[in-house]
Amino acid sequence: MEEFDPREGLPAVGHESSDASIRIVVITGACLVVGAAMVGLLVYGIFWYLADHPLSAPRPNPLAATEAQQMPPQPRIEEHPAIEVKDLHSEEDQILTTYGWTDKDKGIVRVPLDRAMELRLQQGFPTKPGGKK
Repeated sequence: MEEFDPREGLPAVGHESSDASIRIVVITGACLVVGAAMVGLLVYGIFWYLADHPLSAPRPNPLAATEAQQMPPQPRIEEHPAIEVKDLHSEEDQILTTYGWTDKDKGIVRVPLDRAMELRLQQGFPTKPGGKK
């Protein structure tokens, strides 16, 4: 039970007479030190054992390339898509702006797009009979 100072009405300042035993605190600390040392020795022993006993052979990587480089099935990922798209556009532009053979055996030719539109406008477009003019 607490003692009160009658002048101030506050508990008296002091210490408990039933403090923890210093002997128990020292024994607990010593046990913690011994336990930490045992764990450290155990870990060191495991590492030493594993260093002297390597794995017999590493497992083969199923994704590793074999002697003959295997190509994945189509469609494949493009290495440089921007360059390939640029090449595609320049090839398409060349086809759309030049004359050339589509099928030489059948006599089918390719005409530049602008010229084809001019020819089509000169020939006119088919209309429905009786349509509005």
